[in-house]
Parts: sequence; C-alpha cells; structure tokens
Amino acid sequence: MVFYFILALSAALAFGLIRWGRKSFYRLAISSTRVLDIMLGDQDDDEKLEELQSHTGKLILNLFAFIGLLIAAAAIILISLNLHDIFIALEDGEAAPELSSWQSIMALSVGATIPFLIPFKKSPSGYSELAMLLHRMVLNNYHLGLKLFRREVKSKGIEKRQDFLIISGLARAGTTSFMNHLATLPQFQSLNYGNMPFLLSPHLWSRFYKPKTGKSKERSHKDGIQLGMNSNEALEEYFFKAISKDSYIKEHCLEEYRLSADAHESYLDYQSIIRQSPEQIYLAKNNNFLLRYRGLREENSEFHLVLLFRQPLFHAASLRSMHQRYCEMQSEDAFVLDYMNWLGHHEFGLNQKPFLFEGGQLPEGNKSELNYWLQIWIEYYRFALELEGPNIHFTPYEAFCAEPVSYLNRALAAFQLKWENEAPQAFVNQRKVDLDYDQALHSEALEIYAQLQKRL
Repeated sequence: MVFYFILALSAALAFGLIRWGRKSFYRLAISSTRVLDIMLGDQDDDEKLEELQSHTGKLILNLFAFIGLLIAAAAIILISLNLHDIFIALEDGEAAPELSSWQSIMALSVGATIPFLIPFKKSPSGYSELAMLLHRMVLNNYHLGLKLFRREVKSKGIEKRQDFLIISGLARAGTTSFMNHLATLPQFQSLNYGNMPFLLSPHLWSRFYKPKTGKSKERSHKDGIQLGMNSNEALEEYFFKAISKDSYIKEHCLEEYRLSADAHESYLDYQSIIRQSPEQIYLAKNNNFLLRYRGLREENSEFHLVLLFRQPLFHAASLRSMHQRYCEMQSEDAFVLDYMNWLGHHEFGLNQKPFLFEGGQLPEGNKSELNYWLQIWIEYYRFALELEGPNIHFTPYEAFCAEPVSYLNRALAAFQLKWENEAPQAFVNQRKVDLDYDQALHSEALEIYAQLQKRL
C-alpha cells in the first residue's frame, strides 16, 4: 500500500512540475513558429540569414529548457520506480507489488491527474492559456499567414467582385450596429469571431474548429451590443497589416498611405475566400478604412462606403470614456492589449494612435481631456469631407438610431436590395456631457458636422 502511495505521489510531483513549467513549452512553440515564419519570408537572403541566426538561438535555448523540464519530471518517476526493489521482500511474506499491475497503473494515473484537477487561471478577458498561445503563434507571424492565404485563394477562392460594401467612421459612431444589421441578410458575407485567429485562412481553420453558436454576451465596450462566435466584427484590418508589414503604423499615429494595384487585387482575392458564393457581396466594418480610401478608389470605382458620423461633443465624450475603460482593462490583462494591436484597433487604450491624413496634424494635449478627442473628431471628419464620389453614403448616427430601416435601405439600394427582415428597434442615446471643453474647438467641429449633414 505504501508503494502505491509513493507511486501516486511521484506522478503528482512529476506532472505538477510539468504544469508549473508549462510556459517553457509555450515559448518553444512560439519560437518554432517564428523561425518557420522567417523561412517563409520574402526578404533578401542576408537579412533573412541574420534574422534566422538570432531566432534560432532562442529556439535552441527554449528547446533545451523544455527538454530539461521533461528530464526532471522523468527523474522523479524513475526514482519512485527504483523503490520497487525495497518492496521485493515484505515482512508479511506477501508477493512484491508488480509494476504492471492494475493497482500500479491506477496509482500512476491518479497521481498524474491530480495536478490538472486544479483549474487553470483564466485571463480577465476569458481566454484560456492555450487559446492565447494559438493567437500568438498565428497572429504574430505574417509570412506564415500569407502563405496559408495564397494557398486558400488557389484552392477555395471564387470569382472576384469589384463591388463590395465597407462600413466605416470614427469609432463609437454606430458602425458595429450598422454592419450587424446588414450581416443578417443572406446576400452579404463577412468575417466573424469564429474565424479567429486564422483570419487569412478561414477555410483551413473551419476544418478543425466549428464553434457552437452558444449564448451571446455583451461585448467589452459595455454598450449593450451582444456578441457570439458567429458575430461579425472589424477583423479585416489584419489583412492590411500583413500585406503592408505594418508600414502605416507609426510610433505615434496611423498614417494615410496608397495601396498598390497588386495589393488591391490581393484584397479582392481575400474577399473571395470570405464570400461563400459568387453572388454574395463582401461586407466589412473597418474604422481604419479612410487611411487607404483614396488609393483604393483610384483602383476601384465600384465599391461602396457607408461613413457614419455623430454629434461631435457626444462622440468625443464616448471616445474618451472608452479610452479610460480600455486603459484599465489592458493594465489588468496584457492579452487585451495584444489582441487590439493584432487587429489594428488603436482607437483607444494604452496603444491609442490618432489618424494622420495627408496635410493633417496630430492632436495635442492630454488624452484624459475632452479637447484631445474633439481634435481627433475634427481631423477625421474634415478629411472625410474631402472625399468625392457617388459611392460614399454619409450616415448620421442619431438619425440611423431613430430610423434604422430608412438608412439601411439607403445602403442596400446601391446593390438593388431592400430591407425585408423585421424592423430593428429604434434607439435614443441619452448620453450627457458634463466635462470642460474648448468652445472654439466645439464650434469648429459643429461647422464640419453641418457640412457632413449636407452630404446626405
């Protein structure tokens, strides 16, 4: 009986050690994927060799650390097994315990199970350690993602469509609500949370991961919008980050840039692996879309853009409030910051970055003050007023909330469609602003707001 107890205890200690040192496995997986990503890169040989040398060294160190962990765990088991000889001759004359007996196997099994009965601590965001590991392995490696993307285009891509629909605007303008209503129509197809983290190869991921619809829960913004695994969200920005290698993401801002003709064709290819049939229309919400709008419009005159805008004072107050909320969340959980960085969400939070359009300027002042966010609003929508073309549908947030079907039909008319589902419930935002702000800034914003109203 003592022997079986020692056997169970040694198994518990060995597997407890593995659990305690599990991050050495995570580091090994991440460094292995990184080396593979470098090998798939398109940089010149000298640059690739230098990068490989650096990361191969890290890979070897992580490999030795993980092997050392396994050796230590195995040593604990072997020491207990060597105690078997002590029990060969028992005082009461009973036969020595057999290592292959069901009792020995049961003792080992019970001991090995005990460390994993202790629940793993989940991050405040709700993601498990393995889920976070998979996100880091996939989303941190652009070359690997693009390799899988090109493979999907060849095997799953369907006929390209020049006409597609983008829902955009400064964050907190109602873009998620607008997109989610349209996404309920079978004529549209968009990315959803079930595609995470394989955003560049959704068909490959769908072979292994088939999320259940499950119960929706309020998103982290705490604004009443319910999300589930099949909910659509602003996920396509990762594609632009990958093909541009983050070139437009600067230390203090997101810069406007021109998308090349080849990149435009790749974008249409990307849409073709999201759409389920040639007839479907690609739909996306992307609050960064204006950064590349002019370059895309030069390549494509057929796509449509719904651009939402909101009363500037309330809009700025909402941005400020969300910024403070996400700063707190990201301080408590670094994965939330990583997640938003992967998806190019720099609207608010610890890594907030304003837009810098050609000829524009960056906001000044403290981000805790309303004036900072009013400046962001002014720069964004002043630039929006410069955009020309019949396929831009300016949409006021307040009017959309009051008459959702009317404004959904305005967008649908561009594709000869009409809203036939149950009418969404009207909504009135009762936000109040009791913060100090610069009257001159507010007046400037109101002038722009009045001009936006004329573009309806």
